[in-house]
Amino acid sequence: MTLISIASSIAIVLGFAGTLPHIRTMVLSRSSNGQSPTGWLIGILVNVMTGYVNLAGLGAVMLGVGNVIAGSFAAVALCCVIRYRGGSATPAADVAGAEAAAAAAPRPLATVHELPTGEFTAIKALIDEEHARRESFRVARLEPVVDADVAERAFADLGEPVAVAA
Repeated sequence: MTLISIASSIAIVLGFAGTLPHIRTMVLSRSSNGQSPTGWLIGILVNVMTGYVNLAGLGAVMLGVGNVIAGSFAAVALCCVIRYRGGSATPAADVAGAEAAAAAAPRPLATVHELPTGEFTAIKALIDEEHARRESFRVARLEPVVDADVAERAFADLGEPVAVAA
């Protein structure tokens, strides 16, 4: 095998290793949040062009077959993106609750950098929930501070007695 054949084989294996987990995740979660159809179209195009170079230019049949398989996986991923577009972020999402919330208030349009993906939205919700829990715990532990105590502590460094009206 030549160096180009070895490098191409490694690239095909890495392509499989990157594509299959994406397909699995989309199928299990029934969501393609965060996936771009354009990216998968580019993947198909690259595999077709590389397959042509491997088959016609180099005569490397095995590498060309690998490119055809990689292109097929990219096509399957593109179908998943189109099929599961706008799906739930988690497999256990409450469909009835989501439909009721969507019907109750239409969501405002967001700018491109504010578009939520399912994973980031779920993580943000968990972080917000944990923050609220910690804040409520912190507030519950605080003892009410009397104004006289605050004044006495504030002026204690000055060494002057402070008369506080009760």
